[in-house]
Amino acid sequence: MTLAKVFSQKLRELGISSIYIGHERPSLQSLAIKMLLKNYGLVEERREGMLITQDHGIKLISGKGTETSRYTFRKGGKKVSIHLPEYPKMVIDLGLFEFLNEEEKEKTLLQVDLCLSVIRKFLWDGNLTVVGKADYVLGRANIVQSLSLSDEDNPVILDPYGDVVATDQILRDHNVFVIGGIVDKGRRLDRATERLALSRGYSFPRVKIQLRGSIIGVPDEINKILEIILRVKELDQSLEEAIISLQSKSDKISRLLHDVQLYGMEVLEEEARWLRADDKVIEIVRSRLGKN
Repeated sequence: MTLAKVFSQKLRELGISSIYIGHERPSLQSLAIKMLLKNYGLVEERREGMLITQDHGIKLISGKGTETSRYTFRKGGKKVSIHLPEYPKMVIDLGLFEFLNEEEKEKTLLQVDLCLSVIRKFLWDGNLTVVGKADYVLGRANIVQSLSLSDEDNPVILDPYGDVVATDQILRDHNVFVIGGIVDKGRRLDRATERLALSRGYSFPRVKIQLRGSIIGVPDEINKILEIILRVKELDQSLEEAIISLQSKSDKISRLLHDVQLYGMEVLEEEARWLRADDKVIEIVRSRLGKN
């Protein structure tokens, strides 16, 4: 359950159906994050404004208008006590970080940094854990040296060479997702997640995310893997839709090249529509195949 949904349920319990938000971003998720991490909350005062949006049944009002609210969201306001979602827990394990060269370390930490903004789209910092780098600071995410999990956590580790193929249901049924702080596909340290799992003694399932039977075209950035999982679990998107939505142009090109080489040029247009690839991507694919 997203933080926005938890927040909206608590507001309704308190009899609050609308909030005047001033210049704040019109999103309950954004308001809840700001309330948790900064000195913001609700002040009981009557304000009039224009209905900007209705988010999870709560009216968000701003500017001038005829809509009324008894509560204003602002700095110094009273915080609303909400039950923070314990699951899902997203874990990034940096156990192989010291084996990376400097360029790889820089890219890895950039992707991990981006995970904070991703987790805040759905949950909050407390649902993110970084393992194996004691001097690392990432908002209010949990920074630990080793991971302690129970059977109730029902964990899996994401590995492009794992023996379990991810499905929508598998992702929705599990509570904890471990992502290795390194990219496996075609990089210097091949099958690094398998190596990480062995070194850590992780005995739980190694799950691979595929797109119609292949890992080609599946984004491999840590932050995007995390968001794919959260879109399936928290927004009820299909796994395929989440993958395609987060593909870069490079991901689309790689998949189109793979499929055209496998099935022939006649599939290019249909595959491009499936991947929502634009004309520029199709042009690049044709050029690389010498078909211009």
